Amino acid sequence: MDRETYAKNFVKRRDQELPDMYQWLPPMYRAAAGRMDKLERQAERQFPGIFDRLDAVRAGAAADIPTWCWLPVARVQEALANEYSSRTTHPPGVTGRGAAVYAAADAARLAALGAWRAAGRHMLNVHDSVFPLLEAAGDELPEGLPERWPLYGLYVVSETPGGKAMGAFLHLEWDEREKRAELRIVPDVEPVASLDRLPVQPLHLEGGTVTEAARRTLLVFQSGADRVQGVETVPDISPGSELDKMAHVLASKNRFWVAMADWLASERSSAVDAAWVVGRETAGAWPAPGVSRGRAPLLWLVAPADM
Repeated sequence: MDRETYAKNFVKRRDQELPDMYQWLPPMYRAAAGRMDKLERQAERQFPGIFDRLDAVRAGAAADIPTWCWLPVARVQEALANEYSSRTTHPPGVTGRGAAVYAAADAARLAALGAWRAAGRHMLNVHDSVFPLLEAAGDELPEGLPERWPLYGLYVVSETPGGKAMGAFLHLEWDEREKRAELRIVPDVEPVASLDRLPVQPLHLEGGTVTEAARRTLLVFQSGADRVQGVETVPDISPGSELDKMAHVLASKNRFWVAMADWLASERSSAVDAAWVVGRETAGAWPAPGVSRGRAPLLWLVAPADM
């Protein structure tokens, strides 16, 4: 498909040409594409040339990074420290370790946006029938998610009232030091798209359940905080402890997104090009092979494979 003209399939002047059942599609595409463009422009304004720089880092480190990870967050943070230290986010007067914490948050957000961008800017709208199944998902942690992951980064998008759109980035992280895979969940739900307000939730893909994965994630976070503060604590992980309660809360928040990632990476889902659905484009194949030129995001409608 021609990425230079893809967005023209969803121009407003042609909305009335569509059957009623597809009237919602073009407004959602325009709202979501505009949202993504705003996030990319915010990143480039704060860190000029950042994605070209990070793509070069990825190309130079390809032999050390799994094919399913675009670029480990630690490498993004290193690039920020080396070349953009004066542009990282931090309140006035914050320096040293405090500034490093803000820079780490910048790196995590850039990794999510960069993975989506490097994969080809794919937006996925999931069929309504799937949501009850995902919301009822159990605690089991899916096996082999990295090996099944289709592209560096995905953006799951939904329409909202008033012709708007919001969603969440999903991508996989590789911790080079610990040799550990993580699912990164980045909700994008602010009324106005804002890069510096994207929350990044890592979930280590370890343990047999989402709750155990959440517990291990919190333990590593605590260990990192201890290292920054120069202290050593022995966290209480017994049932009913504060950490145990936090793990259950974290698991309950992320269980839906774990199930979503597992479903998108399985043969239970099937994606079709939205531009083809509205009769304006030759059907593209999913996952899209290669990354073609152009900034226009591609929109895919994802439904159960047996529908």
